[in-house]
Amino acid sequence: MTNAWRMARLDDVARIARLSNSIHILFPEREEVFAEKVRLSPEGCQVLEADDRIVGYILSHRWRRQSPAALDSLLGELPAKADCWYIHDLGMGAGARGTGAATEIVGRIIRAAERERLPVVALVAIAGAIGFWRKLGFQVVVAKGLAAKLREYGENAVYMELTLGAAGVASPS
Repeated sequence: MTNAWRMARLDDVARIARLSNSIHILFPEREEVFAEKVRLSPEGCQVLEADDRIVGYILSHRWRRQSPAALDSLLGELPAKADCWYIHDLGMGAGARGTGAATEIVGRIIRAAERERLPVVALVAIAGAIGFWRKLGFQVVVAKGLAAKLREYGENAVYMELTLGAAGVASPS
C-alpha cells in the first residue's frame, strides 16, 4: 500500500465526506461544508491516498484565535486579518492510523502557517484525540467564552493551540 498526501480537489469531496462521517459519527457534516473548505484553502485541505482510495484527510485554513468554526456550517470567506491557522478536522481511516501520516501532514500545515507568518496553529480536540495533539506540542487553552463554543464538539472537547516561534519553529512546550 502506497500512501501519499496531495491537495484535495472538489472531485474528492464526496469521498472525504464519507470517510469523515464514518469516523465522526456523532458530528456529521454536509458535503458543501467540505467543498467550501477545499475551495477557500487549497493548501490547507489535503487527502492521503492509498491504492487510489482516500484513507485520510485534513481540512484547515486561516482563521481567528479562540473562535472555533462551527460544525457543519459554511464559512462564507476566510478572514482578511487572520491570526492563526485553524485545523478544522484531521481524519484517518483505520488502515492509516499509526503510520506516521497524521504527524507528517500536521507538520506540513505548521509550515503553511509559518509561510503565512501566522503565530499560532489552533484546533478543537475531541475526547480521545487530546493526547495525540499534546505529543505534537499543542496546549489546552482555557479562555472566557470558549466553553459555549466547544459544546457542539461533544463532552471533553478542548480548544488547543501551538505557538510558533519567531524563527519559524514551534515553541518548546
